[in-house]
Amino acid sequence: MVTGKRVSRGQVTVARALSKLGAASRARARELIAAGEVTVNGHPVTDPGAWLDPREDRLAILGRPVRPGDSVYLMMHKPRGVITTRSDERGRATVYELLPAEPQGVFPVGRLDKDTSGLLLFTNDTRFGESVTNPLSRTGKTYRVVLDRPLRDEDAREIASGMILKDGTRLRPAKIVQDRAPGSYLMTITEGRNRQIRRMCVDLGYDVAALERIGIGGVELGALGEGAVRALTEEEVLLLTEREVRGISRRAKSFRKKKIVTSGKRGRAGR
Repeated sequence: MVTGKRVSRGQVTVARALSKLGAASRARARELIAAGEVTVNGHPVTDPGAWLDPREDRLAILGRPVRPGDSVYLMMHKPRGVITTRSDERGRATVYELLPAEPQGVFPVGRLDKDTSGLLLFTNDTRFGESVTNPLSRTGKTYRVVLDRPLRDEDAREIASGMILKDGTRLRPAKIVQDRAPGSYLMTITEGRNRQIRRMCVDLGYDVAALERIGIGGVELGALGEGAVRALTEEEVLLLTEREVRGISRRAKSFRKKKIVTSGKRGRAGR
């Protein structure tokens, strides 16, 4: 039974229940509830703060029962021009259109802006998603950055030492390495501020001609084709979870017992 306040220890909020069951992130759960897509015991729920008991109440999204299931960990090569959202009122292509067959509750782990291509992770495991995106984990994200001209030495040193953006935001030091061509660099950052690399380069007076994420932690995009999707291997999942604690924790070991799920298909190209 849904209640306005907590009346038993087994109760959690509707949004929390969806998150704990791996159906959606907290933010996505609130969106689903606001849209009237969530029901409890057959009745629509519009308050994400309403309380229920997952052991007794029947929770559903668009009529589909929400139950604990296998954890899913996917990698996508997001094309440029595709946006990281479920739907777009302007009709632009979204990353969800590239998923071969959406497993229940998967959500993107972080975001890539419309003009950035490359590695994007998906999961229905909220703890995994939060651990990868949490700034405290210092998970490195590596990008191939193509600028309109080569970086000056002093600008490269400023990026590497931890620059301060024009709006006053202080950034952690970033690793920067010359790539294969003049004006092309590999940059690794350990925080996920909005459009961080673009803002860094623009503040230093450069135009970003192309930006592609090629790695997260020790997981690399590799030869995955643009618009394609594959499951992470068990080793890749463990690599990301173990990096957070600099060694195998009890939590990381628990991932060995989880089944990694994929449809066995690939998404279509998204240009």
